[in-house]
Amino acid sequence: MKREYAMIIAAALLYGTITPGGHLFINLGLSVFELSLYRLLFIFFTVLPLAFTTQISSIFRKDILSFFTVYGFIGAILETLQFTSLYFGTPVAVVALLLYTQPIWTVLFGKLILDEAITKRKAIAILASLLGVYILLKPWEVESKVSFWEAVPSLIAGIFLALWVVWGRRSSIRNVHCVITTLGWSFFSALWLMLIWVVLSFLIHNNELLRFSIDLPTSYWIYMALFGLIGGVIPSLLFYRGLEEVQASIAGILLLIEPVSASFIALLLFDQPIDMETIFGGGLILLSNYMVLRRQTP
Repeated sequence: MKREYAMIIAAALLYGTITPGGHLFINLGLSVFELSLYRLLFIFFTVLPLAFTTQISSIFRKDILSFFTVYGFIGAILETLQFTSLYFGTPVAVVALLLYTQPIWTVLFGKLILDEAITKRKAIAILASLLGVYILLKPWEVESKVSFWEAVPSLIAGIFLALWVVWGRRSSIRNVHCVITTLGWSFFSALWLMLIWVVLSFLIHNNELLRFSIDLPTSYWIYMALFGLIGGVIPSLLFYRGLEEVQASIAGILLLIEPVSASFIALLLFDQPIDMETIFGGGLILLSNYMVLRRQTP
Protein backbone atom coordinates (compact mmCIF):
# COMPACT_ATOMS: atom_id res chain seq x y z
CA MET A 1 0.00 0.00 0.00
CA LYS A 2 1.31 3.44 -0.89
CA ARG A 3 1.91 5.64 2.12
CA GLU A 4 -0.53 8.26 0.77
CA TYR A 5 -3.39 5.77 1.16
CA ALA A 6 -2.23 5.02 4.70
CA MET A 7 -2.29 8.78 5.37
CA ILE A 8 -5.93 9.04 4.24
CA ILE A 9 -6.88 6.09 6.45
CA ALA A 10 -5.02 7.56 9.44
CA ALA A 11 -6.77 10.89 8.85
CA ALA A 12 -10.17 9.15 8.77
CA LEU A 13 -9.43 7.42 12.07
CA LEU A 14 -8.55 10.75 13.69
CA TYR A 15 -11.52 12.53 12.09
CA GLY A 16 -13.60 10.00 14.02
CA THR A 17 -13.03 12.19 17.09
CA ILE A 18 -15.09 15.04 15.61
CA THR A 19 -18.59 13.67 16.24
CA PRO A 20 -18.07 12.38 19.81
CA GLY A 21 -15.85 15.38 20.59
CA GLY A 22 -18.51 17.78 19.35
CA HIS A 23 -21.10 15.93 21.42
CA LEU A 24 -18.88 16.32 24.48
CA PHE A 25 -18.41 20.08 24.00
CA ILE A 26 -22.11 20.70 23.41
CA ASN A 27 -22.81 18.83 26.66
CA LEU A 28 -20.28 21.13 28.35
CA GLY A 29 -22.37 24.11 27.22
CA LEU A 30 -20.54 25.44 24.17
CA SER A 31 -22.68 26.79 21.36
CA VAL A 32 -22.48 25.34 17.87
CA PHE A 33 -20.83 28.56 16.63
CA GLU A 34 -18.21 28.53 19.40
CA LEU A 35 -17.37 24.91 18.72
CA SER A 36 -17.00 25.43 14.97
CA LEU A 37 -15.10 28.72 15.14
CA TYR A 38 -12.66 27.78 17.92
CA ARG A 39 -11.80 24.53 16.16
CA LEU A 40 -11.02 26.34 12.89
CA LEU A 41 -9.03 29.10 14.59
CA PHE A 42 -6.99 26.61 16.59
CA ILE A 43 -6.12 24.75 13.40
CA PHE A 44 -5.13 28.01 11.69
CA PHE A 45 -2.89 29.35 14.46
CA THR A 46 -1.24 25.96 15.01
CA VAL A 47 -0.40 25.52 11.33
CA LEU A 48 0.62 29.17 10.75
CA PRO A 49 4.22 28.79 12.05
CA LEU A 50 4.67 25.73 9.81
CA ALA A 51 3.48 27.73 6.82
CA PHE A 52 6.52 30.02 7.02
CA THR A 53 8.70 27.02 6.20
CA THR A 54 6.78 26.49 2.93
CA GLN A 55 5.62 28.68 0.04
CA ILE A 56 3.31 30.83 2.21
CA SER A 57 3.54 33.73 -0.26
CA SER A 58 1.68 31.59 -2.82
CA ILE A 59 -1.54 32.03 -0.86
CA PHE A 60 -1.58 35.71 -1.90
CA ARG A 61 -1.62 34.88 -5.61
CA LYS A 62 -4.89 35.96 -7.18
CA ASP A 63 -5.83 32.49 -8.43
CA ILE A 64 -4.95 30.79 -5.13
CA LEU A 65 -6.76 33.50 -3.16
CA SER A 66 -9.95 33.01 -5.17
CA PHE A 67 -9.56 29.23 -4.84
CA PHE A 68 -9.41 29.41 -1.04
CA THR A 69 -12.27 31.90 -0.93
CA VAL A 70 -14.49 29.24 -2.51
CA TYR A 71 -12.95 26.47 -0.41
CA GLY A 72 -13.52 28.50 2.74
CA PHE A 73 -17.18 28.93 1.86
CA ILE A 74 -17.50 25.16 1.37
CA GLY A 75 -15.77 24.57 4.71
CA ALA A 76 -17.92 27.09 6.58
CA ILE A 77 -21.19 25.63 5.28
CA LEU A 78 -19.97 22.13 6.15
CA GLU A 79 -18.97 23.17 9.69
CA THR A 80 -22.30 24.94 10.20
CA LEU A 81 -24.49 22.12 8.93
CA GLN A 82 -22.66 19.19 10.54
CA PHE A 83 -22.98 20.73 14.01
CA THR A 84 -26.41 22.39 13.66
CA SER A 85 -28.42 19.55 12.14
CA LEU A 86 -29.20 18.32 15.64
CA TYR A 87 -30.57 21.77 16.49
CA PHE A 88 -33.52 21.07 14.18
CA GLY A 89 -34.39 17.91 16.09
CA THR A 90 -33.06 15.39 13.58
CA PRO A 91 -31.99 12.16 15.34
CA VAL A 92 -28.25 11.53 15.48
CA ALA A 93 -28.48 8.30 13.46
CA VAL A 94 -30.32 10.03 10.62
CA VAL A 95 -27.92 13.00 10.63
CA ALA A 96 -24.91 10.70 10.38
CA LEU A 97 -26.52 8.47 7.76
CA LEU A 98 -27.23 11.41 5.44
CA LEU A 99 -23.81 12.97 6.07
CA TYR A 100 -22.09 9.74 5.06
CA THR A 101 -23.82 9.66 1.66
CA GLN A 102 -20.69 11.69 0.83
CA PRO A 103 -18.99 9.00 -1.35
CA ILE A 104 -21.85 9.09 -3.87
CA TRP A 105 -21.48 12.83 -4.32
CA THR A 106 -17.67 12.62 -4.25
CA VAL A 107 -17.65 10.14 -7.14
CA LEU A 108 -20.07 12.32 -9.13
CA PHE A 109 -18.19 15.57 -8.44
CA GLY A 110 -14.90 13.79 -9.04
CA LYS A 111 -16.13 12.86 -12.51
CA LEU A 112 -17.61 16.28 -13.31
CA ILE A 113 -14.86 18.47 -11.84
CA LEU A 114 -11.72 16.29 -11.95
CA ASP A 115 -12.66 13.85 -14.74
CA GLU A 116 -12.04 10.83 -12.49
CA ALA A 117 -13.31 7.55 -13.89
CA ILE A 118 -16.36 5.87 -12.34
CA THR A 119 -15.39 2.20 -12.28
CA LYS A 120 -17.40 -0.89 -11.38
CA ARG A 121 -15.07 -1.52 -8.43
CA LYS A 122 -15.74 1.98 -7.05
CA ALA A 123 -19.50 1.52 -7.46
CA ILE A 124 -19.49 -1.82 -5.61
CA ALA A 125 -17.25 -0.40 -2.89
CA ILE A 126 -19.63 2.54 -2.40
CA LEU A 127 -22.66 0.24 -2.13
CA ALA A 128 -20.85 -1.97 0.41
CA SER A 129 -19.72 1.04 2.45
CA LEU A 130 -23.15 2.70 2.46
CA LEU A 131 -24.77 -0.57 3.53
CA GLY A 132 -22.16 -0.80 6.27
CA VAL A 133 -22.91 2.75 7.43
CA TYR A 134 -26.65 1.98 7.43
CA ILE A 135 -26.16 -1.12 9.60
CA LEU A 136 -23.62 0.64 11.82
CA LEU A 137 -25.91 3.58 12.58
CA LYS A 138 -29.14 1.54 12.92
CA PRO A 139 -31.61 4.26 11.83
CA TRP A 140 -34.47 1.77 12.20
CA GLU A 141 -34.17 2.21 15.96
CA VAL A 142 -35.15 5.89 15.66
CA GLU A 143 -38.62 6.19 17.14
CA SER A 144 -39.58 9.69 16.03
CA LYS A 145 -40.55 10.44 12.45
CA VAL A 146 -38.26 12.80 10.58
CA SER A 147 -39.78 15.36 8.25
CA PHE A 148 -38.25 16.19 4.88
CA TRP A 149 -37.14 19.65 5.99
CA GLU A 150 -35.46 18.28 9.12
CA ALA A 151 -33.41 15.92 6.96
CA VAL A 152 -32.39 18.51 4.34
CA PRO A 153 -29.51 20.13 6.34
CA SER A 154 -27.83 16.76 6.90
CA LEU A 155 -28.16 15.80 3.25
CA ILE A 156 -26.70 19.14 2.15
CA ALA A 157 -23.85 18.63 4.63
CA GLY A 158 -23.04 15.34 2.87
CA ILE A 159 -22.90 17.18 -0.47
CA PHE A 160 -20.60 19.86 0.95
CA LEU A 161 -18.41 17.19 2.55
CA ALA A 162 -17.95 15.74 -0.94
CA LEU A 163 -17.11 19.18 -2.33
CA TRP A 164 -14.62 19.65 0.51
CA VAL A 165 -12.86 16.42 -0.54
CA VAL A 166 -12.87 17.34 -4.24
CA TRP A 167 -11.55 20.86 -3.59
CA GLY A 168 -8.81 19.37 -1.44
CA ARG A 169 -7.82 17.17 -4.36
CA ARG A 170 -7.87 20.20 -6.67
CA SER A 171 -5.48 21.93 -4.30
CA SER A 172 -3.00 19.06 -4.54
CA ILE A 173 -3.31 18.99 -8.33
CA ARG A 174 -2.33 22.68 -8.28
CA ASN A 175 0.79 21.61 -6.31
CA VAL A 176 -0.26 23.60 -3.24
CA HIS A 177 1.57 22.31 -0.17
CA CYS A 178 -0.59 20.43 2.36
CA VAL A 179 0.34 22.98 5.06
CA ILE A 180 -0.83 25.87 2.87
CA THR A 181 -4.05 24.02 2.03
CA THR A 182 -4.76 23.46 5.73
CA LEU A 183 -3.94 27.09 6.47
CA GLY A 184 -6.08 28.52 3.66
CA TRP A 185 -9.05 26.24 4.31
CA SER A 186 -9.16 26.93 8.07
CA PHE A 187 -8.63 30.71 7.74
CA PHE A 188 -11.18 31.36 5.01
CA SER A 189 -13.67 28.95 6.57
CA ALA A 190 -13.40 30.93 9.82
CA LEU A 191 -13.97 34.19 7.93
CA TRP A 192 -17.04 32.83 6.16
CA LEU A 193 -18.30 31.35 9.43
CA MET A 194 -18.15 34.75 11.13
CA LEU A 195 -20.05 36.28 8.22
CA ILE A 196 -22.69 33.55 8.47
CA TRP A 197 -22.90 34.21 12.23
CA VAL A 198 -23.62 37.91 11.61
CA VAL A 199 -26.43 37.05 9.19
CA LEU A 200 -27.95 34.33 11.38
CA SER A 201 -27.81 36.50 14.50
CA PHE A 202 -30.44 38.75 12.91
CA LEU A 203 -32.65 35.79 12.01
CA ILE A 204 -32.24 33.35 14.91
CA HIS A 205 -32.04 34.12 18.62
CA ASN A 206 -30.79 30.95 20.24
CA ASN A 207 -27.80 30.78 22.59
CA GLU A 208 -27.27 27.07 22.02
CA LEU A 209 -26.67 27.83 18.36
CA LEU A 210 -25.08 31.28 18.16
CA ARG A 211 -23.72 32.30 21.57
CA PHE A 212 -20.17 33.67 21.36
CA SER A 213 -17.96 34.04 24.43
CA ILE A 214 -14.29 33.60 25.30
CA ASP A 215 -15.07 33.44 29.02
CA LEU A 216 -14.64 29.68 29.30
CA PRO A 217 -12.96 27.63 32.04
CA THR A 218 -9.27 26.91 31.47
CA SER A 219 -9.98 23.19 31.32
CA TYR A 220 -12.35 23.78 28.37
CA TRP A 221 -9.57 25.52 26.42
CA ILE A 222 -7.25 22.60 27.13
CA TYR A 223 -9.89 20.18 25.87
CA MET A 224 -10.41 22.37 22.80
CA ALA A 225 -6.66 22.41 22.10
CA LEU A 226 -6.56 18.60 22.20
CA PHE A 227 -9.72 18.41 20.09
CA GLY A 228 -8.29 20.81 17.51
CA LEU A 229 -4.97 18.99 17.37
CA ILE A 230 -6.23 15.40 17.22
CA GLY A 231 -9.39 16.06 15.21
CA GLY A 232 -8.14 18.96 13.10
CA VAL A 233 -4.47 19.74 12.62
CA ILE A 234 -2.96 16.25 12.37
CA PRO A 235 -5.67 14.60 10.22
CA SER A 236 -5.92 17.62 7.91
CA LEU A 237 -2.19 17.60 7.19
CA LEU A 238 -2.30 13.84 6.62
CA PHE A 239 -5.42 14.07 4.45
CA TYR A 240 -4.17 16.84 2.17
CA ARG A 241 -0.77 15.17 1.85
CA GLY A 242 -2.48 11.91 0.91
CA LEU A 243 -4.61 13.64 -1.73
CA GLU A 244 -1.44 14.38 -3.68
CA GLU A 245 -1.58 10.76 -4.90
CA VAL A 246 -5.12 9.56 -4.06
CA GLN A 247 -8.13 10.32 -6.24
CA ALA A 248 -10.95 12.25 -4.55
CA SER A 249 -13.47 9.46 -5.23
CA ILE A 250 -11.22 6.86 -3.55
CA ALA A 251 -10.45 9.21 -0.65
CA GLY A 252 -14.20 9.65 -0.13
CA ILE A 253 -14.61 5.88 0.27
CA LEU A 254 -11.61 5.61 2.59
CA LEU A 255 -13.04 8.39 4.78
CA LEU A 256 -15.93 6.10 5.70
CA ILE A 257 -13.59 4.55 8.26
CA GLU A 258 -14.50 7.67 10.27
CA PRO A 259 -17.86 6.37 11.62
CA VAL A 260 -16.16 3.09 12.60
CA SER A 261 -13.57 5.07 14.53
CA ALA A 262 -16.28 7.28 16.05
CA SER A 263 -18.15 4.21 17.33
CA PHE A 264 -15.12 2.95 19.23
CA ILE A 265 -14.33 6.43 20.57
CA ALA A 266 -17.95 6.74 21.75
CA LEU A 267 -17.45 3.43 23.54
CA LEU A 268 -14.46 4.86 25.41
CA LEU A 269 -15.93 8.30 26.17
CA PHE A 270 -19.63 7.59 26.70
CA ASP A 271 -19.64 3.85 27.43
CA GLN A 272 -21.78 3.18 24.34
CA PRO A 273 -21.77 -0.59 23.69
CA ILE A 274 -20.35 -2.28 20.58
CA ASP A 275 -22.99 -4.74 19.30
CA MET A 276 -23.19 -7.13 16.34
CA GLU A 277 -24.59 -4.43 14.05
CA THR A 278 -21.58 -2.24 14.81
CA ILE A 279 -19.18 -5.09 14.08
CA PHE A 280 -20.96 -6.17 10.88
CA GLY A 281 -21.44 -2.63 9.59
CA GLY A 282 -17.86 -1.74 10.37
CA GLY A 283 -16.73 -4.92 8.62
CA LEU A 284 -18.54 -3.93 5.41
CA ILE A 285 -16.91 -0.50 5.51
CA LEU A 286 -13.49 -2.09 5.95
CA LEU A 287 -14.29 -4.45 3.07
CA SER A 288 -15.08 -1.49 0.81
CA ASN A 289 -11.74 0.04 1.79
CA TYR A 290 -9.98 -3.21 0.98
CA MET A 291 -11.61 -3.28 -2.46
CA VAL A 292 -10.28 0.13 -3.48
CA LEU A 293 -6.90 -0.40 -1.82
CA ARG A 294 -6.34 -3.77 -3.49
CA ARG A 295 -6.83 -2.13 -6.87
CA GLN A 296 -4.17 0.45 -6.05
CA THR A 297 -1.58 -1.93 -4.59
CA PRO A 298 1.22 -2.82 -7.02
